[in-house]
Amino acid sequence: MNEETQEFMIIGKDGKEQQCRVVFTFDAEDKSYVLFSLLDETGQEIPGDLSAMTFDYDDNTGEMTNLQPVETDAEWEMINEVVLTLLDEFEEEPQLITVTDEEGKDQVCEVIHTFSSEQFGKSYVLYVPATDEPIDERDIFAAQYIAGNEGQIEELYPIESDEEWEFVEEVLNTL
Repeated sequence: MNEETQEFMIIGKDGKEQQCRVVFTFDAEDKSYVLFSLLDETGQEIPGDLSAMTFDYDDNTGEMTNLQPVETDAEWEMINEVVLTLLDEFEEEPQLITVTDEEGKDQVCEVIHTFSSEQFGKSYVLYVPATDEPIDERDIFAAQYIAGNEGQIEELYPIESDEEWEFVEEVLNTL
């Protein structure tokens, strides 16, 4: 294994060498596992092509040795659980803000994007009501905002001009 890039070679089912890149390694049930992605001929990861193998760790060289296929469905289920747990841990918590609507009612909302405009000299936020609905089924709202000392959203203000709305809509369309 190449330690700098964390890449290694395996022999595929077709008998050809396949370059792989380590995503992460972990130990479970007295075995070591490596989750890896396959690389194309140019060294780029093949999207969505992840796999796993067991390995032994050579204390002398610091390399993975004796790569073996995962043998049982129970191991695959455990690997999937580990991956899902890690994804949950790395997923950022949504930034929540409280917005007071026109009727004076407070509503908790989830920030989906913040950005600034040099042209208008303002910062803007796109947000949706915080619900369990899929994000693409919720109404998206926009406002300008004043940031606090640590960049958090302190005060919301309405967007004032048609030109600003056009700018905000352009940003929204690129997301």
